[in-house]
Amino acid sequence: MTFSLATVRIDGTPTPVLCLPDGRLYRISDLSPGTLSVDSPAGLMAVFENWETAEPLLLAAVDALQESTVQPVAQPADSGDWLTPLQYPRKVICTGANYYDHVINDGGHSEFSKEDNVPVFFLKPPTTTLVGQGPSVRYPNQTEKFDYELELAVVVGVAGRNIPVDRAREHIAGYTIALDLSARDWQRHPKHLVKFDLFGGKVFDDSCPLGPGIVPSRFVDDSNLQLQFRLNGDLRQDANTSDLIWSVPELVSLISEHVTLEPGDVILTGTPAGVGLATGTWLNVGDQLRGQITGLGAISVEIIADANSQPQSSKEGP
Repeated sequence: MTFSLATVRIDGTPTPVLCLPDGRLYRISDLSPGTLSVDSPAGLMAVFENWETAEPLLLAAVDALQESTVQPVAQPADSGDWLTPLQYPRKVICTGANYYDHVINDGGHSEFSKEDNVPVFFLKPPTTTLVGQGPSVRYPNQTEKFDYELELAVVVGVAGRNIPVDRAREHIAGYTIALDLSARDWQRHPKHLVKFDLFGGKVFDDSCPLGPGIVPSRFVDDSNLQLQFRLNGDLRQDANTSDLIWSVPELVSLISEHVTLEPGDVILTGTPAGVGLATGTWLNVGDQLRGQITGLGAISVEIIADANSQPQSSKEGP
């Protein structure tokens, strides 16, 4: 039976849970004490750091549920209690320009050839960019061109460096949904020396909603997943991972040429066509964002005003 792993707020405390398709939630520490202790400070990171031993325990616990006396916990009443599933990953590695329709239609690169290019990779700082569901994204006061990107996200389960493409899936623990939010006027700031800045454009606070849960890789075919993004209910992105330029195994392999991939690392795989950059549709306070991917559920967030923001001319970090 398929399941996902999430972190929800229970009695004010971030709590790792296992989620079943019928909506039942179980504390992992109740369902599989050998996988995660009740007082583990690392949360779900402790599960992924020991994925090779943790996954069989979780599978066995789910199989034994019919005879189990473990009781589920209540679904969170507030959407904001669905937190980012991984509270403390070491790295969030993002991929740019990795769908043919996005590169050709949004980017205008009609002569694009995979053979003549390499992927664009960059990092987001996990502790300040990752957020969960609900009213979780503060509008970045420094931008007037706030944009969205729906992406399939990969969670690493086994460490590796210089991983061959044909061994890459052995290092993947699961998949979840990410929104890579962008400040396009900073990403392409006219005063930047090379007119392209991934720091100003991509790594601001709350720029990476992630969740709601992580589905183990054994239940996911990453080569055929439908992605749909809606802004205030209107469909803006609708594509399939079959349109990826560099496949998930290729990305894992290529990234591992530069850095050691570690358990719990998150890899964003790029976004399809339909982003605001192509249409001039920018995000505003109050907007509702919803990203859905086959078999992974949906993540919904709201853009809120930053109560601690200052006027742009004198703005400092929160």
